[in-house]
Amino acid sequence: MFRNYIKIAWRNIWKAKQISFVNITGLAVATAVALLLCLTVYREFTFDDFHERKKDIYMVYMDEYYPERTSSRANMAHPLAPALQQEIPGIKAVTRYANDGASVRVGEATGDASVHCVDTGFLQIFSFPAVSGRPELGVNDVIITEETALRFFKGQDPVGKSMTLSRGNKWENFRVTAVLKDPPSNSSLEFDMLLRIENGYGYQDNKNEWEHFSLMTFVELMPGVTTESFSKRGKLLLDKYYEEKMRDMKADGAKPGKYGGVMHIGLIPLKDVHFSKTSSLGSANKTMLFMMVFVAGFLLFIAGINFINLTIARAFTRAKEVGMRKMMGAGKVQVALQFCGEALILFIIALVLGILLALVLMPQYNALLNYKLSFSILKEPQVLACLAGVFLLVALLAGGYPALVLARSHTLQILKGKISTGRSNYLRNSLIVTQFVFSSLLICCTLIAWQQMNYLRNKPLGFNTEEVVSIPLGNLPQTPLVVERMRAGLAGQPGIIGVTSADNNYGRGRDGSMSVSFVGFRHKNREVGSNLLTIGYDYVKTMDLQLIAGRDFDRDMRTDSSGVVINERMVAELGEKDIIGYRFRFDEDGKEYHVLGVVKDFHFQSLHKKIEPITMVIAGTPAYVFVKVNPRNLEATMKIIEKAWDKVAPETPFLGSFVNENTNRQYNRDKKLSQIFVSGAVLTIIISCMGLFAIAMLAIGQRTKEIGVRKVLGASVLSITTLISKDFLKLVGIAILIASPLAGWIMNEWLQEFAYNIGISWWVFVVAGLLVLTIAAFTISFQSIRAALTNPVKSLRTE
Repeated sequence: MFRNYIKIAWRNIWKAKQISFVNITGLAVATAVALLLCLTVYREFTFDDFHERKKDIYMVYMDEYYPERTSSRANMAHPLAPALQQEIPGIKAVTRYANDGASVRVGEATGDASVHCVDTGFLQIFSFPAVSGRPELGVNDVIITEETALRFFKGQDPVGKSMTLSRGNKWENFRVTAVLKDPPSNSSLEFDMLLRIENGYGYQDNKNEWEHFSLMTFVELMPGVTTESFSKRGKLLLDKYYEEKMRDMKADGAKPGKYGGVMHIGLIPLKDVHFSKTSSLGSANKTMLFMMVFVAGFLLFIAGINFINLTIARAFTRAKEVGMRKMMGAGKVQVALQFCGEALILFIIALVLGILLALVLMPQYNALLNYKLSFSILKEPQVLACLAGVFLLVALLAGGYPALVLARSHTLQILKGKISTGRSNYLRNSLIVTQFVFSSLLICCTLIAWQQMNYLRNKPLGFNTEEVVSIPLGNLPQTPLVVERMRAGLAGQPGIIGVTSADNNYGRGRDGSMSVSFVGFRHKNREVGSNLLTIGYDYVKTMDLQLIAGRDFDRDMRTDSSGVVINERMVAELGEKDIIGYRFRFDEDGKEYHVLGVVKDFHFQSLHKKIEPITMVIAGTPAYVFVKVNPRNLEATMKIIEKAWDKVAPETPFLGSFVNENTNRQYNRDKKLSQIFVSGAVLTIIISCMGLFAIAMLAIGQRTKEIGVRKVLGASVLSITTLISKDFLKLVGIAILIASPLAGWIMNEWLQEFAYNIGISWWVFVVAGLLVLTIAAFTISFQSIRAALTNPVKSLRTE
């Protein structure tokens, strides 16, 4: 019996090849893409999930409540960690985590490495297992990862051996005590080497400085200790060590926040660190992930609608078959089993093809997003149960509904072809509208996202981005000397216009943007804050910043070492009319500075943020060299720059890139979101139109005799095409009207993430609507015209 059902089901599937092809293709493509998107979302939401004590691990953060803003930071002061351990009960372990890269030398092998300085509690808190050696971290010890060991020791056992690292302006030797398993791809903490916190840059100068915020702090709480109890105890710690700071804040008008003070110390659970906007470790965006789920759901839903619609429409063309089965004694259950069985077979084929397609596409998908996804998620019983449940539900709906209608109909009516399809048509139309609501919605979102990304690429930033090459100095020792040697080596060379330096770069800073330092000072009895950028001479000229008052730094003026150049926003912050020559002292170093000049505001951060005050000084250790070039003959000029670099730093690879490439990197997350919109829109419209094509084919098949009679009575091809198409196009039009305001609301929320955005224009919805209508009209017209051109004798010969 069961075997007979399978044979008949397969015969019917093969008989309706076109419908089966549309069903299987739509479901397979939707399944493949949805799987990849869901794997991505699963990876992001399981970040740091591998740590054994993940539920008890937290990152410390601090809020400061100023009159006009709340400042949140994840970077803490050096002395905070030991104070937490000593003064707040319930803390099992604490560690500082400071990013401090280095150049490395082991014999003839050299290169840069990501070095992080930590406390001994780091490996007690986090689960990074050792593959060799004992993970002990003395002041002269270093712990490395497997990949780092392979890179520098070429397969030899590194434990007990020495590595030479550049520390500031000197080289130091460290002994390898252990090799750790590489941090997994879903780890927020990424490192090549671990050193003791005492070896961190500036540790000796800042170990007792409570207002030098330069490193992250993590704690592991004892079982039963809550974040609320930590914050209550933390308030006493703030009162003790930040008394003067809080007094100054209150004098400036700061009001107590929701936790009762002008400052608050709290904890971010480890599972939320990946999504935190407070920390530079927060690289994921929940909006983008929810959009991925949204698109995956859209695709599966639309493919499912196609399947249900086509199965229902196809089922009613098989009414006489059902009538004959009922005459031969088949019951309602047997009829339902036949239809559900056919639907299930199609679903299983689509599912297998979808998984195979996802496997084929995964390497390219991983390369595009720089991920390391795998199908390990499919081993989870909950995921398998959910997947099977969704597919079984759609199969039951697709096969069960028409089977129920036909099985309940009188056998004689079925054989005479007198079956009411009114409810079926209503359901079909509702599903078509729903399908095109989603398609129109994604097309509208895609157009708006494309406009915004185009705006970001082309908006003037207020400085030269296309003719300046930036070169990271990495962890080279004596970087001021490297800059001077580069300047001397490029002097007088063809194509070279200028050379300068800075401690940060546009789009290549410490957090992916221009991550400048932030300083504060007292001005007219209030606290004033400014971003601080340390630059070299000729920076203003090389970067084409527009000087609107005063002058630039001058090598021949000794007093310029205590001078600053500020932007218009900083002038507004100070509120001084005669700004040139104005003097002030930074809280951090107490040194007196005076204003030399003012530059026009420029976007030193991404366009997600409004322009903030910035102060530029001549001091510090440069981290980047900037070379302004003539745009003509760029290839030859780049070779000159690389040659000069090889002479200055022969053991360090040249990693120069144009500033505009760097600034564009700030919008990688938004580009990914835009790509998801585009891909989702293309796939949904293709799957929707495939379904519409097949539905139109079935609908026209049911009206063959009507079309024949109309042709005999003189109807033209155009009138028949219009007659058939208008009903479907009405449904598409309704879908567009529903989708447009919904897309406007969603994209307006997304655009609020940008301080500078395009706004939403009415013509976007018109263009999107016309595009959807045109595609739908073309899809339907193909079938309509073919039906209108058919010889009416063929359809009327049996009448």
